[in-house]
Amino acid sequence: MTEKMQMLPLLQGLTLQEFNQLIINLKLDFHQYGEGSTIVGQGERCSSLIYIINGTFEAEYHDDKRALILSETINTTPHLIEPYNIFGVKRTYERTYTSLGGVSTFSISREFFINKMLSIPILRSNYTNYLCNNLRKSKESERFNNPKGIEQKMIAAIRSFCLFDNGEKNVRITMNDLADMIDETRLNVSGVLNKWKKNKQIELRRYGFTIKNLETLLTSNMDGTNRV
Repeated sequence: MTEKMQMLPLLQGLTLQEFNQLIINLKLDFHQYGEGSTIVGQGERCSSLIYIINGTFEAEYHDDKRALILSETINTTPHLIEPYNIFGVKRTYERTYTSLGGVSTFSISREFFINKMLSIPILRSNYTNYLCNNLRKSKESERFNNPKGIEQKMIAAIRSFCLFDNGEKNVRITMNDLADMIDETRLNVSGVLNKWKKNKQIELRRYGFTIKNLETLLTSNMDGTNRV
């Protein structure tokens, strides 16, 4: 566990002496979550750093304004849940995280993080780098800022709500709402979805669709040539 913890985001780069000095005072709150258990819910107060250290989980985002629900299955661990929301005015989680088949976590209190961990230069630097990388990824997602067709517009809209650019994504939204979101007609949106279905890139449902692999859609539409 000590070796694993030294490789976690924010804790990398510490000397053994620095790590041992930190761990002496560090109070870790370990949890096990069974299948279907909620780890944290969207809108809950972000009062600690939570590491998912193993297992598969689902991250689900609700956007009531756009009548959108997007969920993605994630098995990339360790995963640090939204550490950027531990500060700020709102300080709430943006997604609901649910265990799929069993998940192990540990958490570090916000008070300990601020008062102890951020007083260590390497940890303060790691946290700053984490925030900068998160901002960079957000900026990279704007590569579709000038989409060359409706397909890129749809992909850019979906991608903006995802944590990862790969893997399966379940999108629950009506064609009308999706069309309004990207300022297109329902007919055009329907045409793209049916094309993706024909190409076996998605599975259509009554109130949404499942993207089998978002990375495949990104790759096939990067140059804007794959249009309706």
